Amino acid sequence: MDARLVDFTSKILAQDRVRIIGVCFGHQIIGRALGVKVGPNEGGWEVAVHDMDLTDKGKELFGVDKLVISPFKCLAILLVKSFLIDRKQRLQQMHRDIVHYCPPNVTLLGSSPVCQVQGMYAPGRFISVQGHPEFTKDIVAEILDARRGAGVFPSGIYEGGMSTVGNEHDGIVVGKAFLEFLIKE
Repeated sequence: MDARLVDFTSKILAQDRVRIIGVCFGHQIIGRALGVKVGPNEGGWEVAVHDMDLTDKGKELFGVDKLVISPFKCLAILLVKSFLIDRKQRLQQMHRDIVHYCPPNVTLLGSSPVCQVQGMYAPGRFISVQGHPEFTKDIVAEILDARRGAGVFPSGIYEGGMSTVGNEHDGIVVGKAFLEFLIKE
């Protein structure tokens, strides 16, 4: 990683005038700027849509406890107002490097079986996620195809990714949380 970018990010984090949003590589740069080990994951690649277990703060910021994922569940919410859908958050993923642990004085937002630091948060300073809320299934499928063609992914990684690339994910929910972080805190 570029040392100049890490140094610049460290300087921004040291003051409280600018808020930072980190996505994937940006999440990793924030980790490096905070002195955390960032590098290849012994668990390998995490690609396409994966579930994330959210912490209490992750649930609060992303509002996952009230997420509706299908018309049937939406109808159930309307018919039984006290019934709330509780499920794991899902995001498109495309990474092999990870932030290895959450730094002190930073709140962990979530984890997955492959990546223990899926998101980090410091009020008024930064919010970051390892996944890609901005990616659609078409973008991820294109990346999977290109990386398989270039020999980056063995067939098992490619096939596993293609089997989940079209699953519903919470990119819009994360984008909304990012916007609220910028304008409401």
